[in-house]
Amino acid sequence: MNQPQFETADLRHLVRVQAKGQAMAERKRLATDDVLRQRRQQTEAMLVDIKNAVRLLDQSIEAELQKSPTRDPHHFAFPMTVRALTVRRENLKSTIALLLLELTKSDRGRAVV
Repeated sequence: MNQPQFETADLRHLVRVQAKGQAMAERKRLATDDVLRQRRQQTEAMLVDIKNAVRLLDQSIEAELQKSPTRDPHHFAFPMTVRALTVRRENLKSTIALLLLELTKSDRGRAVV
């Protein structure tokens, strides 16, 4: 008669261990989801900031060109500030493209999971 009690106790222990393992796996999955959601929110906020910076650079470039006697970038009198601002703007546009690509990849990865 003692034998069934041991088997029942062992079975209960096994069930508790499995339940604990499943709970830990679920907590880990939820924590990972939280981290990914926070990273996505940070990336989206960064995109908004960078797009605003590009808009401001566009305005600055246009203001500088209004003061300039020439608009030809190959002309020697073309303003150096406009050249620098244009390079900065293009770098920011590249950054935007890479961040959008990263968001797209994360969306595809999430859909698979």
